[in-house]
Amino acid sequence: MSARINPNVVYLPTRAIQSAARRFSTPFFIYEESRIRANCERFRNTFRRYFPNFTPLFAVKANTNPALLRLIFSEGFGADASSEAEAWITRRLGATGMYTGNYTTEAEFRFVLKTGHFRFNLDDISMLPTLRKIGVPKFLSFRVNPGISQGGMKSLFLAGPDAKFGVPARDVVKAYRQAQALGVRRFGIHAMTGSNVLDERYFAAVADKLLAIAGEVKKATGIDFECLNVGGGFGVPYRPEQPCLNLDQVARGIRRIFDRQCVRYGLREPVLMAEPGRLIMADTGWLVGRVHVVKHSSKTFVGIDAGMNDLPRPAIYDAYHHVTVVGKPPHGRKEPVNVVGRLCENNDQFAKDRRLPVIAIGDLIAIHNAGAHAYAMGHNYNNRPRSTEVLITRSGALKKIRRAETIRDLFQTTP
Repeated sequence: MSARINPNVVYLPTRAIQSAARRFSTPFFIYEESRIRANCERFRNTFRRYFPNFTPLFAVKANTNPALLRLIFSEGFGADASSEAEAWITRRLGATGMYTGNYTTEAEFRFVLKTGHFRFNLDDISMLPTLRKIGVPKFLSFRVNPGISQGGMKSLFLAGPDAKFGVPARDVVKAYRQAQALGVRRFGIHAMTGSNVLDERYFAAVADKLLAIAGEVKKATGIDFECLNVGGGFGVPYRPEQPCLNLDQVARGIRRIFDRQCVRYGLREPVLMAEPGRLIMADTGWLVGRVHVVKHSSKTFVGIDAGMNDLPRPAIYDAYHHVTVVGKPPHGRKEPVNVVGRLCENNDQFAKDRRLPVIAIGDLIAIHNAGAHAYAMGHNYNNRPRSTEVLITRSGALKKIRRAETIRDLFQTTP
């Protein structure tokens, strides 16, 4: 019996893509506004059924296009910012949120503190001397390493002994004591332990660990936490046979943990926060390229005008992305091909040995789940300019939200 196909993975706005390809040069990214808003509403409302004061933050690192950030912020999300630039664009758009830097410089701390738009979430106790030097905020949170992790692949495990992130468990009480001594009076606690997790039980396990740690901190210091941030990591299916994450099951599981652990440790219930990025944006965007070369060698290589500079995930992680030949029926004769880009690296391959409808020069190729960690992770290797971004508005209109870079752009910063 064949596996059930997940419609969220294979969905494609075919007519809009074909229309966009007549107006804009390939390659380009295209996003669907109605899908973005639906994902925001589903995430926000699911958690608020169980946590009325739930505060969602969008992981800006997933997609930093200002037009898309405006949509997400208008849906009641704040920002999860992890760099000076992410803090800058958040402030520019009038949003607020939480700043979680990593091995942060003093200059970046000063910039973020000056904005006044962010709650500080420190990655380690070693950053406290810098705060003492530049100014101690009224609120402070620590990212803790609770020792558990999960992810879609090993490189997405963000906690445990080999992770560079978070305060180790042995130092958590000391960290909050030192923050109290500096004059901090309001506190949060945070963990971000894995990425692209599709196991609903995992998020309750993270909340369980965090509340147990919060209980230890309260016993030692008297601190009652204002908020508890379970981080991101909410996964999406990349393969057609994978199921979607059941958000209601996730939220109910966390609710049960809160009810039990807050009573057990005598905690005043903190406001629940979370930082989805991939779950909000991944399945709302596609990278579209046109076939320019079909090479019959030891394999058939289909060369498109997009490359790993546009979407690095397959090159970095050997990640799977669903591929569609736009406008061709998925049934009928197929052949195994490698879909590749133009960069001078052999890992510039979007799909390997993928059975696709017979492809000809001029065909459009759409790469799915390109709404998150795609353009945002892009680069200019081989001096390839980055691509146009287009939005399908709720009315169905096509709106350019970022022009393609030019070769001149690549050398603007040289004297």
